[in-house]
Amino acid sequence: MRSLTVEAKVAQLLMFGFPGVKVTPFIRDFVLQHNLGGIIHFARNIENPRQLAALNQELQSLAKQSPSGLGMFIATDQEGGTVARLTEGAAVAPSAMALGAVRDESVTEQICTVAGLELAAAGVNMTFAPVVDVNSNPLNPVIGVRSFGENAASVAKQGAAAIRGFQQHVAAVAKHFPGHGDTELDSHLDLPVVNHGRERLEQVEFLPFREAIAHGVLGIMTAHVVFPAIEPTPGLPATLSHQVLTELLRKELGYEGLIITDCMEMAAITDTYGTVEAAVMALEAGADLVLISHTEAKQRGAFEAIAAAVRSGRLPEQRIDESLARVVKAKELLLAKAQPDLGVIGSAEHLEVMRSGIRRSITVVQDQGHLPLGRKSLLVVEPSKSAANIAEDTLVNMGTLAAALQGAGLRNLKQMVVSAEVTPEERSAVLAKAQGFEQVVVVTSDAHRQKGQAQLVQALLEAGRQVIAVGARTPYELAAFPAVPTYVAAYGSRPMVWEEVAKILVGKNQALGTLPVTIPQRLS
Repeated sequence: MRSLTVEAKVAQLLMFGFPGVKVTPFIRDFVLQHNLGGIIHFARNIENPRQLAALNQELQSLAKQSPSGLGMFIATDQEGGTVARLTEGAAVAPSAMALGAVRDESVTEQICTVAGLELAAAGVNMTFAPVVDVNSNPLNPVIGVRSFGENAASVAKQGAAAIRGFQQHVAAVAKHFPGHGDTELDSHLDLPVVNHGRERLEQVEFLPFREAIAHGVLGIMTAHVVFPAIEPTPGLPATLSHQVLTELLRKELGYEGLIITDCMEMAAITDTYGTVEAAVMALEAGADLVLISHTEAKQRGAFEAIAAAVRSGRLPEQRIDESLARVVKAKELLLAKAQPDLGVIGSAEHLEVMRSGIRRSITVVQDQGHLPLGRKSLLVVEPSKSAANIAEDTLVNMGTLAAALQGAGLRNLKQMVVSAEVTPEERSAVLAKAQGFEQVVVVTSDAHRQKGQAQLVQALLEAGRQVIAVGARTPYELAAFPAVPTYVAAYGSRPMVWEEVAKILVGKNQALGTLPVTIPQRLS
């Protein structure tokens, strides 16, 4: 690899995304001419397992014709729950918080083994999971149900189990270092700051990453979050901080694997240092792989800026060579693995593994004798399925609780779909409709942040309706309507989740989950 040109070395340290389900001319040329190191897939790139496998085979074939002849990292965010890119025909894992509610590391490891096997069969060799952020802030807009919970020790154990599972087949990437769990801003949209002192960071934020390192995690993804207790430069996010990436992660924590940036087109970067300059800064700070997911001009600009920085001496070539050595080492490990047969994806055995985990996660947080539902007339109110944040990308292959309840044998029900915001007009329509029903099931989705949903639940209670709320994301929302007599935490909204929730609501199964977070008395 040392015989490669500077440009070919630099390109190996870049991971790009592209639109559509076919390799674009820009990506094709960048691989063949410049030696691009990796690709990230989103929902936009994936139709089904067979198409994805063919796409990845083409990408790897191109990589063999590149200046280095080295295969590619092909990555995606397959966390489980609402953050999953391969969903059509696949066995989609429950969310991390659902696994936190199961509280069984062997279940987490088994589920992540299956998820990793299915990715590998489709030609993906790296998953940007698990999220090992400790979700200690109920108002966190972007982590939430993606976290195993609020207890650092439990998150550390669950994260380690997930890594053991994934890395039987693909590279796991623990994220977002040093921790995105206690923020009230989404780094896709803004630049969050975590003001905790070093002692608290050691006890909470760092603990799951220490455990991940101890379990040989192949990658760690950085957070576009400012940590004044570690980095003295005001407004400098962890991704661009030498203090965070080199002094803390490399030297103090002893991490020898890949340091991968979160996407450099997130607002925390673009609105501060800019994607192109930040790409150079990230490598100066100690990152090994720079992720730029969307824009060709920014991808080319970052490549050219990094190469220029090496040629000018700003970025020592030795620094590039260090990262290149880590990239090559990881690729040799991953690309030596035989690709599993495509037919394993979505098998009955895999689906049952996921279903079993989901079944054990559903949590009845409180119930004043309204379960099981019985034969009373039932109105089911559900918000339309929409991504709660950019991390969720595009939600596809989602289900409804109404359909699952009908599948569980309930016939005397009607469904109403409202927007996620629940407008005053929609609230009035639901109240009017609910007068004709003996029970109302309301599906909520982070209602503590979607105030219209909380107002709908409150209005139904004030109208004397018998209300059962079912939470499809984090259960913190219960603080927004604590008087609801029955609240069930589902931690997800895919068809299999609703099927298992329905079985509990009609009395076919018992709820076994335990809350992995504390419901606050009030939300400020």
